[in-house]
Amino acid sequence: MEYKELMASLADKKYVSVYLLTGEEPYFIDKVSNYIEDHFFEDEALKDFNFQLLYGKDVTANQIVAFAKEYPMMSDYRLIIVREAQNLDNIAYLTDYVKNPQKQTVLVLCYKNKKLDGKTTLYKTISKLGIVFNSAKIYEDQLPEHIKNIVKEKGFQIGFSALNSLATHIGTDLSRIDNEIEKLINIVPKNAEITLPVIEKYVGISKEYNIFELVKAVISRNPSNTYKILNYFSTNPVGYAKTLTVPALYTAFYQLLQYHFSVDKTDNYLKAVGVFWKDLSVYRDAASFYTVHKIIKIMHLLRKYDLMTKGGTGVNIEEQELMKELIFQIFYA
Repeated sequence: MEYKELMASLADKKYVSVYLLTGEEPYFIDKVSNYIEDHFFEDEALKDFNFQLLYGKDVTANQIVAFAKEYPMMSDYRLIIVREAQNLDNIAYLTDYVKNPQKQTVLVLCYKNKKLDGKTTLYKTISKLGIVFNSAKIYEDQLPEHIKNIVKEKGFQIGFSALNSLATHIGTDLSRIDNEIEKLINIVPKNAEITLPVIEKYVGISKEYNIFELVKAVISRNPSNTYKILNYFSTNPVGYAKTLTVPALYTAFYQLLQYHFSVDKTDNYLKAVGVFWKDLSVYRDAASFYTVHKIIKIMHLLRKYDLMTKGGTGVNIEEQELMKELIFQIFYA
C-alpha cells in the first residue's frame, strides 16, 4: 500500500488486525506508527489500559502473541506497536498468530532500515490478511518533492532556493529535515513561504560556506573562494553533506552543457533547467570559458571522483584532499 493511501485509511479509522511497516527509509515508518499511536484512541484514559509499546530487542515473538491475545478493557480494541521489530530473533514465530489474529487487537510491526524478505511466509501472510507498507529508500533526485510534501503537511510553502538549500545541506535525512522545519512553526506565519534567508538564519546554514556557494565559485572559476569554502568544510564538518558535493557539481556542469546545446540562450532557458535566478550571469559567463569539450572532460572527472569518494577504486585518500585535487583538475581541464 502507498503512503498516501495508507494515511487516508488511518484518517478514516479503517484499521486492520496486522500492519507491517518495513523498508530502508525509517521516516515514513515513524510517521505511520506515530499517527496510529496518537489517533487510535479517542479517549486518552482508555489508552492507558489498552496500549502497549514494545521493542524488538526486549521481547520475544511469543510474548508479543501473548499480549496481542489479551482482551481490551472498557474499549472495543487494543493497540500494540512493536518498534525495532527487525531486532526480533524469532519474528517468523508470529506467522501462526497473523493467520488467525485476535480481532480486537491491532498489531503494528515496525521493521526499520531494511525490508523484511518478501519471500517469507510471514510477509506473504500479512500481505494477504493485513497491510504491508514498504518504505523505500529516498534518493537525491526524489528529495525536493518529499521536502515540499513535508512543508505542505505542516501548513507552509517553501521557495525554490530554500528547498534546494535544505536538500544540499542536510541530504536525504528526512527526519532531520522534518525537525528543522518543525522549528520554524513558531517563527513563520501559517501558510507563509519559508524563504532562503529564514533557512539560513534559523536552520544554521552559512550564507558564505555552503554547497551552493562552492558550486558558484567553481562555475565562475574562482580558485580563491573555492578553496576557502573547502577549507571551511574541512574544519566545520558538522552539517556538511559530503556525499552531495560531487552530484551538485555534476548537475551544474550538466546545466551548462544543456545551455551550450540550446538554441535558446536567454535567462528563461537557464531558469528552466534549474539555475537559481541570482546565478544566471555566472552561468552565462561560464559558458565562454567552459567549452563543450572541457565540460565533457569535467563530467568524466566527476564520475571518477564520485567512485573514489565512495571507496570504489581502492584509493585511500581523505575526502577533502580528493575534493581539492578534483577542483584543481576542473580548473585546468
